[in-house]
Amino acid sequence: MDLSKIEGLTEEQSAAITAMYNTDTEGLRNKNDELIGEKRTMQNSVAEQAQQVEDARLAAVKANEEALKAAGDMEGLKTHYETQLAEQTAMAKEQAKTAQDALLSRDKGSALNKALSLIHDDYKGIAEAQLSNMLKISYNDQQQPVIAFEQGGEVVANNIDEFKSWAGEQSQFSKILKGVDSSGAGTKRSQSNGVASGGENTAFEQRLRSAGLT
Repeated sequence: MDLSKIEGLTEEQSAAITAMYNTDTEGLRNKNDELIGEKRTMQNSVAEQAQQVEDARLAAVKANEEALKAAGDMEGLKTHYETQLAEQTAMAKEQAKTAQDALLSRDKGSALNKALSLIHDDYKGIAEAQLSNMLKISYNDQQQPVIAFEQGGEVVANNIDEFKSWAGEQSQFSKILKGVDSSGAGTKRSQSNGVASGGENTAFEQRLRSAGLT
């Protein structure tokens, strides 16, 4: 903390303020470290418990397999292996889906934040849900994210720059883009510029009207 720009402070006063500041911030840092430590401990505990459950399951599976072998129950052994294959396949699919969902969430969040960066800070909350509904994420052969903005079932932009250009021509977005003066928000604008009313836009339009932008 730099107190040199504050006029009238003596060295003793500066030293006292600095000491108080350091004491307070040190307490916050210690508390933050404590919370982080507790979170890590909890995560480790959950992971350990999950591993213990999995180890127990594998041990039971192995014991059942050995019992079937010892009894010469080939039909039972066949069923055992089929069951294990089905369970492992289902588990692999679930893990793949979880990973894909996490990847999609990350990439959509990144693209959505870029789109929201075009919106004036006062209206980000109004526009976020609409932009999220419009934003579609897919992946190319290299598993790289491909973004598209859809309106009324049609693609209106394939990247952020295209969306900015398109949005600048739409009554629903033009007045809330950064760098646009929205002081004349109460005036009527034409709806014939390609933005359909109703349907997926109704809630968005209502929020704009509440903000005095239509």
